[in-house]
Amino acid sequence: MRAVRLNFSKTGRAIYISHLDINRMMTRAVRRARLPMWYTEGFNPHPYLTFALPLSLGQSSDCEYMDIRIEGDMTDGEVMDRLNAVLPEGVKILSAAAPVHDAKEIEKAQYFVKLIFADSEKAENFCEKARELADGEELLAEKRGKKGHRKVMKQINLIDYIYDLKFTTAKNIVNIQCVLAAGSTNNLNPTLLVETLEKAIGAEHEMQYIVRRKLITKNNEIFK
Repeated sequence: MRAVRLNFSKTGRAIYISHLDINRMMTRAVRRARLPMWYTEGFNPHPYLTFALPLSLGQSSDCEYMDIRIEGDMTDGEVMDRLNAVLPEGVKILSAAAPVHDAKEIEKAQYFVKLIFADSEKAENFCEKARELADGEELLAEKRGKKGHRKVMKQINLIDYIYDLKFTTAKNIVNIQCVLAAGSTNNLNPTLLVETLEKAIGAEHEMQYIVRRKLITKNNEIFK
Protein backbone atom coordinates (compact mmCIF):
# COMPACT_ATOMS: atom_id res chain seq x y z
CA MET A 1 0.00 0.00 0.00
CA ARG A 2 1.30 3.45 -0.89
CA ALA A 3 0.06 7.03 -0.83
CA VAL A 4 -0.57 9.03 -4.00
CA ARG A 5 -1.21 12.78 -4.00
CA LEU A 6 -3.45 13.96 -6.83
CA ASN A 7 -3.29 17.61 -7.88
CA PHE A 8 -6.54 18.56 -9.65
CA SER A 9 -8.19 21.67 -11.03
CA LYS A 10 -11.74 23.00 -10.65
CA THR A 11 -12.95 25.24 -13.47
CA GLY A 12 -16.13 26.18 -15.31
CA ARG A 13 -19.36 24.91 -13.79
CA ALA A 14 -17.41 22.69 -11.40
CA ILE A 15 -16.66 25.73 -9.20
CA TYR A 16 -20.22 25.43 -7.90
CA ILE A 17 -19.71 21.87 -6.64
CA SER A 18 -19.43 21.95 -2.85
CA HIS A 19 -16.60 20.21 -1.03
CA LEU A 20 -19.01 17.56 0.29
CA ASP A 21 -20.13 16.80 -3.26
CA ILE A 22 -16.51 16.80 -4.49
CA ASN A 23 -15.80 14.14 -1.87
CA ARG A 24 -18.74 12.05 -3.07
CA MET A 25 -17.79 12.59 -6.70
CA MET A 26 -14.20 11.46 -6.12
CA THR A 27 -15.36 8.42 -4.16
CA ARG A 28 -17.49 7.37 -7.13
CA ALA A 29 -14.69 8.21 -9.57
CA VAL A 30 -12.07 5.97 -7.94
CA ARG A 31 -14.56 3.10 -8.06
CA ARG A 32 -15.50 3.74 -11.69
CA ALA A 33 -11.80 3.99 -12.59
CA ARG A 34 -11.26 0.59 -10.94
CA LEU A 35 -8.26 1.79 -8.96
CA PRO A 36 -6.75 -0.76 -6.55
CA MET A 37 -7.76 1.34 -3.55
CA TRP A 38 -6.86 0.65 0.04
CA TYR A 39 -10.02 0.60 2.16
CA THR A 40 -10.42 1.66 5.77
CA GLU A 41 -11.10 -1.05 8.31
CA GLY A 42 -14.12 -1.40 10.58
CA PHE A 43 -17.87 -1.84 10.16
CA ASN A 44 -18.15 0.51 7.18
CA PRO A 45 -15.04 0.18 4.96
CA HIS A 46 -14.58 2.98 2.42
CA PRO A 47 -11.76 4.12 0.14
CA TYR A 48 -9.21 6.36 1.86
CA LEU A 49 -9.51 9.95 0.57
CA THR A 50 -8.23 13.12 2.24
CA PHE A 51 -8.21 16.69 0.92
CA ALA A 52 -5.79 19.53 1.67
CA LEU A 53 -7.47 22.87 2.39
CA PRO A 54 -10.75 22.51 0.44
CA LEU A 55 -11.73 25.42 -1.80
CA SER A 56 -14.61 27.82 -1.14
CA LEU A 57 -17.71 27.47 -3.28
CA GLY A 58 -17.70 29.58 -6.44
CA GLN A 59 -13.92 29.79 -6.74
CA SER A 60 -11.73 28.23 -9.42
CA SER A 61 -8.43 26.52 -8.65
CA ASP A 62 -5.33 25.02 -10.22
CA CYS A 63 -4.11 23.59 -6.92
CA GLU A 64 -6.61 21.23 -5.30
CA TYR A 65 -5.07 18.19 -3.64
CA MET A 66 -6.46 14.80 -2.74
CA ASP A 67 -4.50 11.94 -1.16
CA ILE A 68 -5.43 8.34 -1.82
CA ARG A 69 -3.86 5.01 -0.90
CA ILE A 70 -3.54 2.26 -3.46
CA GLU A 71 -2.32 -1.31 -3.45
CA GLY A 72 -0.47 -3.19 -6.16
CA ASP A 73 1.92 -1.82 -8.76
CA MET A 74 -0.27 0.58 -10.79
CA THR A 75 1.81 3.59 -11.89
CA ASP A 76 0.97 7.19 -10.99
CA GLY A 77 0.47 7.94 -14.67
CA GLU A 78 -2.13 5.20 -15.02
CA VAL A 79 -3.94 6.40 -11.89
CA MET A 80 -4.16 9.90 -13.41
CA ASP A 81 -5.32 8.65 -16.82
CA ARG A 82 -7.98 6.36 -15.39
CA LEU A 83 -9.45 9.08 -13.21
CA ASN A 84 -9.47 11.70 -15.98
CA ALA A 85 -11.43 9.27 -18.14
CA VAL A 86 -14.32 9.20 -15.64
CA LEU A 87 -14.29 12.67 -14.03
CA PRO A 88 -16.90 15.26 -15.09
CA GLU A 89 -16.20 18.39 -17.11
CA GLY A 90 -14.40 21.04 -15.07
CA VAL A 91 -12.48 18.64 -12.83
CA LYS A 92 -9.13 17.38 -14.13
CA ILE A 93 -6.21 15.57 -12.53
CA LEU A 94 -3.07 17.58 -13.33
CA SER A 95 -0.49 15.35 -11.68
CA ALA A 96 -0.10 12.27 -9.49
CA ALA A 97 2.93 11.63 -7.29
CA ALA A 98 4.05 10.65 -3.82
CA PRO A 99 3.22 13.33 -1.18
CA VAL A 100 6.07 15.68 -0.31
CA HIS A 101 4.55 17.95 2.35
CA ASP A 102 2.12 17.46 5.20
CA ALA A 103 -1.10 19.47 4.87
CA LYS A 104 -0.35 21.01 8.27
CA GLU A 105 2.63 22.78 6.64
CA ILE A 106 0.36 24.97 4.48
CA GLU A 107 0.56 28.62 5.57
CA LYS A 108 -0.36 30.73 2.53
CA ALA A 109 -2.32 30.63 -0.71
CA GLN A 110 -1.76 32.64 -3.88
CA TYR A 111 -4.88 34.00 -5.61
CA PHE A 112 -5.79 35.91 -8.73
CA VAL A 113 -8.95 37.99 -8.43
CA LYS A 114 -10.68 39.83 -11.27
CA LEU A 115 -13.33 42.42 -10.44
CA ILE A 116 -15.48 43.89 -13.19
CA PHE A 117 -17.01 47.33 -12.50
CA ALA A 118 -19.63 49.30 -14.39
CA ASP A 119 -17.03 51.63 -15.93
CA SER A 120 -13.33 52.49 -15.87
CA GLU A 121 -13.80 55.44 -13.49
CA LYS A 122 -15.27 53.19 -10.79
CA ALA A 123 -12.51 50.62 -11.35
CA GLU A 124 -9.75 53.21 -11.02
CA ASN A 125 -11.37 54.76 -7.95
CA PHE A 126 -11.58 51.37 -6.24
CA CYS A 127 -8.00 50.52 -7.18
CA GLU A 128 -6.59 53.80 -5.84
CA LYS A 129 -8.44 53.65 -2.53
CA ALA A 130 -7.80 49.91 -2.09
CA ARG A 131 -4.05 50.53 -2.36
CA GLU A 132 -4.30 53.17 0.37
CA LEU A 133 -6.20 50.81 2.67
CA ALA A 134 -3.79 47.94 1.99
CA ASP A 135 -0.82 50.18 2.85
CA GLY A 136 -2.38 51.10 6.20
CA GLU A 137 -2.04 49.35 9.51
CA GLU A 138 -5.67 48.38 10.03
CA LEU A 139 -8.43 46.89 7.88
CA LEU A 140 -11.11 45.53 10.19
CA ALA A 141 -13.62 42.86 9.19
CA GLU A 142 -16.17 40.58 10.82
CA LYS A 143 -15.30 36.90 10.53
CA ARG A 144 -17.09 33.82 11.79
CA GLY A 145 -15.13 31.99 14.47
CA LYS A 146 -15.57 29.66 17.42
CA LYS A 147 -15.79 30.28 21.13
CA GLY A 148 -15.77 26.91 22.80
CA HIS A 149 -18.41 24.92 20.93
CA ARG A 150 -20.32 28.01 19.80
CA LYS A 151 -19.93 29.83 16.51
CA VAL A 152 -19.52 33.57 16.98
CA MET A 153 -18.65 36.62 14.90
CA LYS A 154 -15.32 38.21 15.75
CA GLN A 155 -13.51 41.29 14.51
CA ILE A 156 -10.11 40.76 12.91
CA ASN A 157 -7.50 42.97 11.26
CA LEU A 158 -7.09 41.67 7.71
CA ILE A 159 -3.67 43.32 7.40
CA ASP A 160 -2.33 40.60 9.70
CA TYR A 161 -3.49 37.95 7.19
CA ILE A 162 -2.06 39.54 4.03
CA TYR A 163 1.44 38.59 2.83
CA ASP A 164 1.32 40.32 -0.56
CA LEU A 165 -1.30 42.40 -2.35
CA LYS A 166 -1.06 44.11 -5.75
CA PHE A 167 -3.73 45.96 -7.76
CA THR A 168 -3.80 46.83 -11.48
CA THR A 169 -6.55 48.17 -13.74
CA ALA A 170 -7.48 47.63 -17.38
CA LYS A 171 -10.50 49.69 -18.46
CA ASN A 172 -13.36 48.66 -16.14
CA ILE A 173 -11.45 45.67 -14.68
CA VAL A 174 -9.42 45.50 -11.48
CA ASN A 175 -6.93 42.65 -11.25
CA ILE A 176 -5.69 41.62 -7.83
CA GLN A 177 -2.68 39.40 -7.21
CA CYS A 178 -2.49 38.37 -3.57
CA VAL A 179 -0.93 35.94 -1.14
CA LEU A 180 -3.14 35.41 1.88
CA ALA A 181 -2.99 33.39 5.07
CA ALA A 182 -4.28 29.85 4.53
CA GLY A 183 -4.39 26.78 6.70
CA SER A 184 -6.03 25.29 9.75
CA THR A 185 -4.95 28.10 12.11
CA ASN A 186 -5.21 31.32 10.08
CA ASN A 187 -7.17 31.66 6.88
CA LEU A 188 -8.33 34.64 4.85
CA ASN A 189 -10.83 34.07 2.07
CA PRO A 190 -10.27 36.53 -0.82
CA THR A 191 -14.04 37.06 -0.92
CA LEU A 192 -13.93 38.53 2.59
CA LEU A 193 -11.02 40.76 1.57
CA VAL A 194 -12.93 42.12 -1.45
CA GLU A 195 -16.13 42.62 0.56
CA THR A 196 -14.24 44.50 3.28
CA LEU A 197 -12.44 46.76 0.80
CA GLU A 198 -15.64 47.57 -1.06
CA LYS A 199 -17.51 48.31 2.16
CA ALA A 200 -14.76 50.67 3.31
CA ILE A 201 -14.56 52.38 -0.09
CA GLY A 202 -18.28 52.45 -0.83
CA ALA A 203 -17.84 50.58 -4.11
CA GLU A 204 -19.52 47.55 -5.63
CA HIS A 205 -18.37 45.34 -8.49
CA GLU A 206 -20.71 43.76 -11.01
CA MET A 207 -18.90 40.45 -11.51
CA GLN A 208 -15.92 38.68 -9.97
CA TYR A 209 -13.66 35.73 -10.75
CA ILE A 210 -11.37 34.15 -8.16
CA VAL A 211 -8.68 31.58 -8.96
CA ARG A 212 -6.43 29.89 -6.41
CA ARG A 213 -3.04 29.40 -8.05
CA LYS A 214 -0.74 27.91 -5.40
CA LEU A 215 -0.60 26.63 -1.85
CA ILE A 216 2.59 27.64 -0.03
CA THR A 217 4.20 26.08 3.04
CA LYS A 218 5.73 27.71 6.11
CA ASN A 219 9.15 27.32 4.44
CA ASN A 220 7.90 29.22 1.34
CA GLU A 221 7.87 26.06 -0.76
CA ILE A 222 5.10 25.20 -3.23
CA PHE A 223 2.92 22.57 -1.59
CA LYS A 224 3.26 19.19 -3.28
